Amino acid sequence: MMQNYFALNAWREALARIFEGFAEQDNVSPTWLVNPSTNRRLKLDKFYPEISVAVRFKGLTAKGQGRKSDLEILEEEARERTRAELCRQHGVHLATIDLNEDPVKQLEGLLGVLARASRSLAQSDQPAEEKARWMPALAAARSRAEQLRSRLAKDPEQMLETLAAAWRDREANLALQLRAASASSPEAAVALVLKPGQRVRHVRFGEGVITHIQGEGPEAMVAILFDAADERTFRADLLADKIEVLE
Repeated sequence: MMQNYFALNAWREALARIFEGFAEQDNVSPTWLVNPSTNRRLKLDKFYPEISVAVRFKGLTAKGQGRKSDLEILEEEARERTRAELCRQHGVHLATIDLNEDPVKQLEGLLGVLARASRSLAQSDQPAEEKARWMPALAAARSRAEQLRSRLAKDPEQMLETLAAAWRDREANLALQLRAASASSPEAAVALVLKPGQRVRHVRFGEGVITHIQGEGPEAMVAILFDAADERTFRADLLADKIEVLE
């Protein structure tokens, strides 16, 4: 799990750099993203609504999880195909990033998704002012992704370490902002004890690791990857009586 967590942090920093300036939504389950086989909603790990681009992470494993059975592998592959097809039907350009595979190859896949998003926007019936705003922004995102790919190609391991460390710094700065906000808002007191990397126990979902804190104050969003490999996001001020910090 630690290796997955390291790679996940590196990719989160990479995406933060590539999609700088775009609105970002985490752990989104649109009403149309429903698996017809189970009637349950599927999830998009990242969604950038202004350009209809989504990201799905693969390769996350829970603590103590053993090798998946052949049936589990087949079911997972079916879910991924369903997710991709539903996104295609609804005009969402989906990038799937496997945390266990070559990061350069994964980034090339993301570049392909950005290129398709650019072509789709150019050919759409969006107002001219919207195209004038987002076409250059998409071009800049592709340029940043290409620069990152070049750096990854030279030394993938070192670059991933650099990105993961930068993400930890980014999250630490957010935690400091939460602490500052709590000084003027007693409701945000829970933020004083929450930071990425902490193990916690939720009254309903059990033990997990805080992977991401976005925003500040009582409305900050706290993402927790539970040991059952299920990541969920909560508002900070709603966690005070529901979680216990373990370390």
